[in-house]
Amino acid sequence: MKIVNIILVILIIIGIGVGGYFGYRYFRQWEADRFSEMNMLRANQDLFLKKVTELSETITHIVNDTAKTTTTVVKPDYTYEGLKEQVIELKKNEDANKDEINSLKEKLSEQRQAFLNSDDTVLIKKDGENILLYRDTEGNLQPASEGIEKIIEHKDVSEIPIPIEEKKLEVTKLNLKAGGYYAFDQTYGVILSKDIINIKKYSLNASVLLSDYKAFKFAVGGDISYSISDNMELGVGYNTNKEYYIKLQYLF
Repeated sequence: MKIVNIILVILIIIGIGVGGYFGYRYFRQWEADRFSEMNMLRANQDLFLKKVTELSETITHIVNDTAKTTTTVVKPDYTYEGLKEQVIELKKNEDANKDEINSLKEKLSEQRQAFLNSDDTVLIKKDGENILLYRDTEGNLQPASEGIEKIIEHKDVSEIPIPIEEKKLEVTKLNLKAGGYYAFDQTYGVILSKDIINIKKYSLNASVLLSDYKAFKFAVGGDISYSISDNMELGVGYNTNKEYYIKLQYLF
C-alpha cells in the first residue's frame, strides 16, 4: 500500500508540473489574443492603425466586423517596375551613373524578394496594361507596378491573417518521460527521463530510477528508447547500480 502511495505522489507531482506548463502556455496565448492589434481596433473602433514603410503608408480601421485598409504609395518610383525603369534609363550612360545604378539595384532586389516571398499576388489586366500587387508580411496589399497611387481593401476581421508576432503559440512537448522499469536483478520501480539526442524513432536519454521506496533510494542511468506509438516508448539501459534494465514510459 505504501508503494502505491509513493507512486501516486510522484504521478501527482508530474501532473502538477505538466498542468502548470500548459496552463502558462495558454495564458500567454490568451494575453497575446487580448492585446493583438486587430482585437484592440475592434474594441476601439474610433482608433486607426498607421504603418509607414519606404514604399507606402497603410492605415487600417474597423467598423463592426469589417476592416478597411487604405494603402497610399509614398514613393511611386520605389515600386519594382519603377526602380527597373530608372535602372534602364541610367544605363544609357552607365559609366557616369555607376554608383546610382548599384544603389537602385539593391533596392530593386529588395522589392523583387518581397514580391517573390509573398504567398498572395494579384495580376490585373486593363486596356493592355498589367498591374501587379502582392501581399506583404503584415497581410497588406502593396504595389509592384508603376502608376498605383492608392489601394483600398475591405475584409472581414476573421479573414485577416495574424502577423508573425501574433501567431498562435504552438504547444510543444516537454520531452519528459515517466513510467516504470524492471532491472535484471529483479528490482523494479519508477523511472523519469529526459532525451538528449533524437534520431527518427530512437532517442538517447538521461534517467533517474527510483527503486527502494522505503529508503527512497535512486540511481542514475542512461538508456536508448524506441517510440512504439505517439506517446509511448520502450527502452533498455544501464544505471549507476551496475544494473541493466528495461523500461516503458509515457512522453509528455
